[in-house]
Amino acid sequence: MIQLPRRSVTRFFIPLIDVLTLLFCIFLLLPMVKGTGESPSNETPGADDRTGPLSAQERRELAELRKKMAERDGLKNVTEQEREELEWVRREKIEELQKRLAIHVLEIDADTGNLFYYAPERTQITSEADAHALIQRQKQETVGRELYYLFLFPRKLTGFPEERQVKQYERWFEGVPHGIDNPRAAR
Repeated sequence: MIQLPRRSVTRFFIPLIDVLTLLFCIFLLLPMVKGTGESPSNETPGADDRTGPLSAQERRELAELRKKMAERDGLKNVTEQEREELEWVRREKIEELQKRLAIHVLEIDADTGNLFYYAPERTQITSEADAHALIQRQKQETVGRELYYLFLFPRKLTGFPEERQVKQYERWFEGVPHGIDNPRAAR
């Protein structure tokens, strides 16, 4: 013979009813909560959270805004052409600058901080007289072009060149355009 369970059925249904009540409350709250990126299809920007169809005036304003956006998109194409022209001008300026400048790299020794250059072998610049002789020789070699010297700091941190050495090198090349390439400098 089959025996009925001794437990009451209400012990099972009361927690189930509680869960169903919570789910129903969440279902009622869903229209009030919007997810990120969700917006109702009938809502337009500036509609002040109204629902329903747009009035005739709102439709005209929307059409005008769309027309202005299309005109602005047309201007973007023009600005892209202008960007291309600007890039072309930049390339031309760089090429012209390369034709006009004679850039010479002067390296600084990582172990001693001494200044040297390669012509064709490594030659050290030990005094102001050596620097002026180098400048005069390279001016004669590059007639019609402007000299520019680039001091190339060592790529590894060794403590050289010292600050006094850098000031001394700048004093030696004072009358000639020059710059410093220091990869460890604060940017």
